[in-house]
Amino acid sequence: MVSSRTIRLLMGLLFWALGGLAAELVLLSLLIAPLWAATSTTIPLEVIRSGDCTGEDVELSGTIHLVSQTQRDGSEVGHFNWQNVSGVGLTSGTTYRASTVDTFRLEAPFPSDIHSVRSLRLISPGPGDDMLVMFLFHITINANGEITAEVEDVNFECVG
Repeated sequence: MVSSRTIRLLMGLLFWALGGLAAELVLLSLLIAPLWAATSTTIPLEVIRSGDCTGEDVELSGTIHLVSQTQRDGSEVGHFNWQNVSGVGLTSGTTYRASTVDTFRLEAPFPSDIHSVRSLRLISPGPGDDMLVMFLFHITINANGEITAEVEDVNFECVG
């Protein structure tokens, strides 16, 4: 039978070995750059379009923040973050707030050049109509995996 002193000794050695391994892993993570670091692209948004159901032009402004990360298979996975995107009716002053999170996956090989339609909902206060805003993006990924994106067109659709 193993004595309690031997068990305590073995547990202490195991504790110190695991602590040393954890310290080495932390040090290694600080010294080596990540293989699949995230990249970020910012697209300023400033557009005026007619909201047919509102009877007035609506100004849409804010920033679209595109964040992506290269996966082990070479594809790009990411999301569109609609930062401080809002709308305002230019006649009535009605304000609209944006509500959406949009994800994407682009398959390798790169370079690649695609068009993608993304949408967000502009929500008005009270009983007024909301709007669905559809963006046509032109997204390019070069051979180094660097992403550029721009909004080529914007369309509004009224939704209840």
